[in-house]
Amino acid sequence: MTAPFRDLRYLRLPVPSLDAAAEYGSDVLGLKLEDRTDAALYFRSDARNHALCYVDGAGEPVASVAVTVATRPELDAAKERLEAAGFAADWLDAESCAARQIKAGVTAPAPNGVMVDIVWRPMTSGWPFHGPRPTGIVGLQAVQMACTDVAANERFWTEGIGGTVSDWAGQAAFINIDGAHHRVALYPSARDGVLGISFGVETTDHVMRNWYFMQGRQLPVVHGPGRQPTSGAKFVSTRGVGDIVYTYATPMGAPEANGPRQFPDEALSHCAWGSPSTMPEFNGGADK
Repeated sequence: MTAPFRDLRYLRLPVPSLDAAAEYGSDVLGLKLEDRTDAALYFRSDARNHALCYVDGAGEPVASVAVTVATRPELDAAKERLEAAGFAADWLDAESCAARQIKAGVTAPAPNGVMVDIVWRPMTSGWPFHGPRPTGIVGLQAVQMACTDVAANERFWTEGIGGTVSDWAGQAAFINIDGAHHRVALYPSARDGVLGISFGVETTDHVMRNWYFMQGRQLPVVHGPGRQPTSGAKFVSTRGVGDIVYTYATPMGAPEANGPRQFPDEALSHCAWGSPSTMPEFNGGADK
């Protein structure tokens, strides 16, 4: 089966202070501030014109995550697929498209309250990415979603969006949209919304360098260093602006050719090295 999308394109995350987010994105995360308006900060992590956009929470209180289609007919088909599966989908107006730096797009609310944008012709930068510190970042890798109803969100991402499940860890579901092990991970949680964002780095050395950076800056290390049994990625995670988890992770493997696997509902299914986590979503157990 051909993957339905080109990539995971961006996360638009509401924050209470754009000034604080600007400092965090550059000085802590090591991303490049590409554009800034009165209502948004556009951060690059790769060839995309932006991968993470902090927005003024007063004007745009709901987070959005985007996936990219290659052609306009695919965009039309994506809207039809969502509606056929029973999900509401609307065209983004000209102002919303301009804010997202895209030619056209469709948006639909996921059951956990996050808006999912399906976009066509997003802006790509002609300049190489160079961050303000040597993070080893090579690009946006994945987003994690907190879900009070994982089954409903899994149905949205598979039947509505067109992704496939690569693996389950307990109730957590890892969704493949473009051939990588996953770009979206759905975690059972006591709340709904964006749980985190992962940036890919070149090597395990970069994971460890970012871990030492976190320690040096007294940033909370909420998980790792560790290795995810499902995707094979090595990672380390902190919590920061927007009250979400920020992860640096090595490249993931591909989904298993024989179909998704079921991992136990326990912490070792989220880190094979046994690193402790302060986040209940990464500790297994059905009672969230």
